[in-house]
Amino acid sequence: MNTAPRRWLLPAAAVGLLAVVVGDALWATAQHRTGGPAGRSVAPSAGLSVPLVSAPGVGVSQTTTTTIAPQTSLANLAPATVTPTSPTVTPASTTVTPASTTATPASPPSLSTVSPVPLPSGNGWTAVADVGRVPAVWTATDHPLAARPDVVAAYATFDPRRLHAALFNGTDLPGGGPWTNANKVPVSATTALVAAFNGGFRFKHIKGGYFTEGVTVKPLLDGDATLAVSTSGQLTIGVYGRDLTNDGSWVSLRQNLPMVVDHGRESVLSAHEPGGAIYWGDDYGHVLLDFRSAVCTRADGTMMYVAVGKVDINDLATVLVGAGCQEAMQLDINGTWPQFVTFANPTGAAPNPSLLDPRMGHATRYIDGSSKDFIALFDPAQLPAGAVR
Repeated sequence: MNTAPRRWLLPAAAVGLLAVVVGDALWATAQHRTGGPAGRSVAPSAGLSVPLVSAPGVGVSQTTTTTIAPQTSLANLAPATVTPTSPTVTPASTTVTPASTTATPASPPSLSTVSPVPLPSGNGWTAVADVGRVPAVWTATDHPLAARPDVVAAYATFDPRRLHAALFNGTDLPGGGPWTNANKVPVSATTALVAAFNGGFRFKHIKGGYFTEGVTVKPLLDGDATLAVSTSGQLTIGVYGRDLTNDGSWVSLRQNLPMVVDHGRESVLSAHEPGGAIYWGDDYGHVLLDFRSAVCTRADGTMMYVAVGKVDINDLATVLVGAGCQEAMQLDINGTWPQFVTFANPTGAAPNPSLLDPRMGHATRYIDGSSKDFIALFDPAQLPAGAVR
């Protein structure tokens, strides 16, 4: 009888399973001998050796020792300590920059950032003077009469709600005094000076009146166009007796003939004054085509100074209506008397005047001294208290 040891061929998977089972059994025995407490893993110092027999038919009988690392029972694992993480949410900082608008505002607008309503000619406005670093005065020019290409109009538009106005009294017109607002802007107020423009006719050419600083220099006339400065410094125009009266709310009232434009329509032909025909003025040679000036209110809440020449009173009315004037009155005419000046006032520097139109002259008239009355416009925030009335 063949007594040679019998060799069994085990599949590889069975060999692996046998190794795991034997390993677990030996590991449990080691746990018991070392006195490891229940419920805790005690790590062995080394792996365990399991003799495996080679498969039959290989021809050489050999024993292979395989070291198997012990498996740790899930029951012996301490539960993991999990520290919940509190999510930190940092809110996004959102900066919203308001869009800059260039749209034409509805009536009445706030003209803090936008230009006035465009002229019918399509000419754009140019900002020429600021109040608080925001444009407050805009200018433009055009040829307003298609049949008269030689006629040039110059426009200056401003928002009276953002400016402090004052009527100044010339040495000849009205004369008299003493006045707080004398014949020039005082040095104390020049750093606040934004713009200035001419007044009206000499008294001998008009029937209307003149009131300022509590003094009636010439009696006011019902029905006449009136340039008015309120006690708070706001400028406007209206028909005396219809739109405004001397009721204590005005520091200055300056009249100059009837309205040229009334309720958006030319009113020259319908204008009347007591005592006969209206004298609308002429130039030094008694020609009716003159360099004329006017001031008006517009539907967008702005006021506008206009100088146009050479034209008669009907042409002037046509130009004013075409420029969007709702109420308009003629001011002075001829030579360089029509004058609108803006002033740049760098901190600590003298005012730097700039004329609206090259046909105007003597740009420093309103800071050097004027023989005729004029209106000055100031930055309210920069105007010293009591400097003007």
